[in-house]
Amino acid sequence: MNKLLTVGLIGAMFLAAGGCAKRAEPVAAKPEAPKITTVAVVKMQERSQHFMAVNQQLELGGMLYGYVDVDGDMVKLGKGLNDVLVQVAQSQPAVSPLLKQDFSALFTTLGLTDVVAAGFSSVPDGTGYFRNRTFFYIPGKRHGLLAGLGGAPGPFVRLGLAPADTDAYFESEIDLPAMYATIKEVVTKVAGAEASDGFEAKLKQTSDKTAFSLYNFINGLKGRVAMVVRLDGEHEMRLPGQGGQGLALPAVSLLICVDGVASSVEPTLAKSPQFKARQEGELKLYEFGPPLPLQGIRPIFAIEGNTLYLATSLEYLKECRSAGPTGLGAQAQFAEALKHVGPEGNGIGYVSPHFFQSIRKLEALNPQMPAQQKQLLGMILRSMPETDRPLVTVRRNLPDGILVQSYWNRSLKQDVAALAVYNPVTIGMMAAMAIPAFQKVRTASQEKVVLNNLRQLAAAADQYYLEHGVQSTTFDALVGPKTYIRRITPVDGENYRSITFKQGQPLQVMVPILGKTVEYAP
Repeated sequence: MNKLLTVGLIGAMFLAAGGCAKRAEPVAAKPEAPKITTVAVVKMQERSQHFMAVNQQLELGGMLYGYVDVDGDMVKLGKGLNDVLVQVAQSQPAVSPLLKQDFSALFTTLGLTDVVAAGFSSVPDGTGYFRNRTFFYIPGKRHGLLAGLGGAPGPFVRLGLAPADTDAYFESEIDLPAMYATIKEVVTKVAGAEASDGFEAKLKQTSDKTAFSLYNFINGLKGRVAMVVRLDGEHEMRLPGQGGQGLALPAVSLLICVDGVASSVEPTLAKSPQFKARQEGELKLYEFGPPLPLQGIRPIFAIEGNTLYLATSLEYLKECRSAGPTGLGAQAQFAEALKHVGPEGNGIGYVSPHFFQSIRKLEALNPQMPAQQKQLLGMILRSMPETDRPLVTVRRNLPDGILVQSYWNRSLKQDVAALAVYNPVTIGMMAAMAIPAFQKVRTASQEKVVLNNLRQLAAAADQYYLEHGVQSTTFDALVGPKTYIRRITPVDGENYRSITFKQGQPLQVMVPILGKTVEYAP
């Protein structure tokens, strides 16, 4: 019996404990993921006709996306510029000849009207870097300056010149003859055929000493231009300065390669006594003889076919030409950067993290720099990016436009903000509003100066009449080092000697800049 009682009591205690225990909360259901809503494109009759062509080159859904239709805007801007110049010409007669120009036609010649729409996007990849895209939609044939940006995209043909430790590499396709043809056409339209021919004649001029023709250089530069840069943060070079205290820089090695211009430059090199020529294999070398005050810099030109090389030293030239398949193009860091922008194009810009690290050493290399210069340098250095991987940009000519892709440590937001404020249309509108108001203030100020001059002359004339007992006088009798007024300064060439000085009569002078006669009545 006692055993049964004991078991019962123990059971009751467990039941009581169970009743007092906190009951488990029901498991809350997970919130449903937000439904993805597709934003409908406006109806076809309301849609910009170029939107779809631009949109397919961009990435939608990142931190920045923009589209703008500029079809016909450059023509309107040209007409608006004419209106602004009409206002300017009222205060600046020298601007009047520009009123004869058809700026809309000039913009067309320059190729600016070829771009009918543009778009941009920036997408963060979650590591602090951004895939940026900018696309200029050009549905038709390219004219003017745009025709000088090359043809179809292709491999970066000069990449084999970049050693593995290259800090900055740039390559761009350019058709300078096409750009020059556009500039010459613009000069003809603005200044006439005679001025255009004179402009070209000056470009063709050569001297007995140099035999260099800028015209031949321009018309030869059709191909690729490349630049290879390496900075050595452990060594320095010092620019010449007073007392040997010039600016210290990280030691630099540089190679520039330009297609198509060797034949226009070589005659000058051959004539110059400062260059020593010799043949080395396929290269014709021109070494600069006199020593330079820059440690490690011994400039050398090299010619291979019609390609021109310029390097800071023969050693670096040879190193670059032997880089080949083991150079920058074979490095994992470079290949990783190209994954974001594509392996081909018409132009590329590549900068390594080491480049920025070397530049930041400028402060340490120049401890004696004046405070004002050090402050400016510090401001510049602080604005430079801090990167742990390369920054790269590729420009690509597509059949219907120009696409620029970049992988940077910042988005395009800053660039878009600057463009929104400083674009030509905004500036033109501000000028159109400001110029008339400025003109009124300026005219009133100039007229006050002229009136003050006439007031001085009137007071001097009255004194002259009183002292000499006459009723008329001349400007020279009133103005001069030993007369009543030492000097009268015209506002815009007004002729105060033409004034008739007679007692009791107002003084009048014609002011060309104001376009009227100003009168002062004593």
